[in-house]
Parts: sequence; structure tokens; C-alpha cells
Amino acid sequence: MMLAWIVMIAVTAISLLYVMRSILLQRGYQQQEDSGKSFLAIRKQEVAEELAAGRLTDNEAKQLNADIVSEAQYINQHGALTLNKEIRWARIALSAAVAVILVGSVFLYQRLGFAPDVMFTQKMVERSASDEDISEFLNYRVARYDRAEDWYYLASEQVLAGDYPAAIASYRRVLKKLEVDSADRVNVQVELAQAMFYANNNTVSQTMRETVAEVLKTAPNNVKALGLQGIIDFDAADYQAAVMTWQKAIRLGSDRQERMDLLSGIAAARKQGGITEEQVPALITHRLQLQLVLEKGVLSNDDVFLVYAKSSDQPMPIAIQRISAAEFGVPIVLTNIDNLMPGKTLSDVEQVEVVVKRSQNNAQDLTQGEIVGYLSSVPSHSSNIFKVNVSL
Repeated sequence: MMLAWIVMIAVTAISLLYVMRSILLQRGYQQQEDSGKSFLAIRKQEVAEELAAGRLTDNEAKQLNADIVSEAQYINQHGALTLNKEIRWARIALSAAVAVILVGSVFLYQRLGFAPDVMFTQKMVERSASDEDISEFLNYRVARYDRAEDWYYLASEQVLAGDYPAAIASYRRVLKKLEVDSADRVNVQVELAQAMFYANNNTVSQTMRETVAEVLKTAPNNVKALGLQGIIDFDAADYQAAVMTWQKAIRLGSDRQERMDLLSGIAAARKQGGITEEQVPALITHRLQLQLVLEKGVLSNDDVFLVYAKSSDQPMPIAIQRISAAEFGVPIVLTNIDNLMPGKTLSDVEQVEVVVKRSQNNAQDLTQGEIVGYLSSVPSHSSNIFKVNVSL
């Protein structure tokens, strides 16, 4: 590419120098044309003087002036033809230089990668990019830049495509390129361990065990790593350890779907290993299941809802969850571990009031939102699903 730049610059410089040389050579012709014009002006003045002195008749003067004009036209035309002829090769050289520069620019545009970037960005804006387009672009970025973030995006795409062996290789490239003390290292290791699990037909491998152990050594409270460690304990038939590990993950986590998956795992481990609540006390003793129903109004993508339960004798919630507009129709489960602050939980009261507050994503304080739903005298623990009508 550097050679292409040098060639283009050299062609441009030589062409410009050649054109300048041709123009300078034409200055002599222009000086001759200026002399001819002066001569013609003198001749017209002489004719006028001869006419005034009576040495020429009117007809003779008109004929001489006509001849002078004809001669002037001939001189001008001859000068233009001469200029056109003399700089012909300069014009050809300049045209060739423009062609070379245009072709070279397109070549460099392609080689430098701007064309693929622009085309892919356009497809993303138009939402017309296919899975093949995305994969091709990510592979191109990896080949061009070879950066940690490019390998990470490629690995994530490979996981979505179900190509787990390739994803494992890509995640390992990410780890090689990341600094040892990088804050992103732990998350990449967790995703690598997940890819190892999927690549091994959803079974535990030795490399997965080692990767999870390394993560927990660095970040013992990483929720996803704890979830994987629970799977490792379950695979080793250490069901009590699996229950305790998953309970810790639930206490530290906030993702609703992740919690439901962990609770299902705990139930399976208790059943498989015969683990009683006397051996490992239940983490969740009280749960309140709710379903939001839009009675009036229209949801906005920026809407955020706080759904909480409180006792009648205090305004502070004893169980609370944050719900996005996309999660509005998904059943909500409030439990005795969903309290914001130490104090009362669902297990400490028999009945609660359910409040739904609406706010916006960009709000500084979600608790200041408007109340859009309310239920009173709801049991703090029940297998029923209570519907809360919401008016926006």
C-alpha cells in the first residue's frame, strides 16, 4: 500500500510539472499575439489618419478596415490552434494522471478496508444484514485488526451460531490479547467456560472445571461462575454443595430468568440428593406471584416499573423488583430475599400491599414515579397468581 501511495504521488508531481512547463513555453506565443494586436491597432489608426487627410476614399477605408478585422481573426484563430497543438501532450499526461489517481484511490479504499466498513454499516442501518453478512464482517475485522474486542465479538457470534469449538478458540485468543489485570478478563473466562460446557454436549469437562476454579479464585462472587460451579458440583454428585452454591448465586444475582433457572436446579439437587431443609435451610420461604395487566393506556419502550410489596404500617418496601417495558407481561415473583434494606421481609408479615410505580429509563430516582397499579390485603406467601391492573 505504501508503494501505491508513492506511485500516485510521483505521477501527480510529474504531470503537474509537465503541464507547468508547457504553459511557460506558451508565454512566448502569447507575447507574439500581443505584438500582433498592437500592430493591428496601429494599422487601424493609420487608415483613420489617411481617411482624414483625404488620401483615401470612404470605400477604400471600409475595405482596409475589413481586411484588418479579417487579419485579426486569422491571428487569433492561429494562436488558439497553436496553443491547442503545443499543449496536447500535456493534456494527455494530465488526463492519464487523473485516471491513475482515481483507480489508485479506489484500490486503496478497498485495501484499507473502508469499503467493507461502509457497506456493513449501511446494511445495519437498513436492518438488512444477514447472519452471513455479520459473520463475514467479524472475520474481516479480526483479520484486519486482530484486537481483543474483535475476537470477542466474533466469539459471541459463534456462540449464537452454535459453533462452540470455534468460539472456544476465539475466546482463548481474547484472553491472550487482554492484559493480565484487565477488568474484562473474568467475564471472558466465564463465557469460555460456558462454551466449553455446550461444546461437550452440556456435560462438565476438566478444562471447564479448571476455568471456573480460576474465575472463582479471582472473583468469588461472580454470579455466572457460581452458577457453573453448581453445575460442576451437581455433576460430581455433591448435591449439598450444589444447593449451597446456587443459593449464594441467587442472593448475589438480580436477573429474573437466571433466578428461576437456579431455583429449578436447587429443586433438582434436593430431590436427587435427598437434601432436606434441615440440612440446608431453604433460601426462599415466602413468594408472592404477580401478573401485571394493562387495563388502560399504551406502553412505551422507555417505561420502567417498580413493583413492590409493603406492610401496612411502614412505607418502605419489604420486597421489590424493577421491570422493563419488555418484561411487562412476564409473571413477577417477589420473595423474602427481595428486600432492599435489612429489616422486614415477606416472611415477617402475613399480608402486604402491592404497589406498581411507573417511571422512565433516564429518571434519576425511579421511586418518584407515578402509582399506576395497586392491590391491598394480599397474602405474603401463596401459590396463586395475583393480577394487578395497571392504568397508564
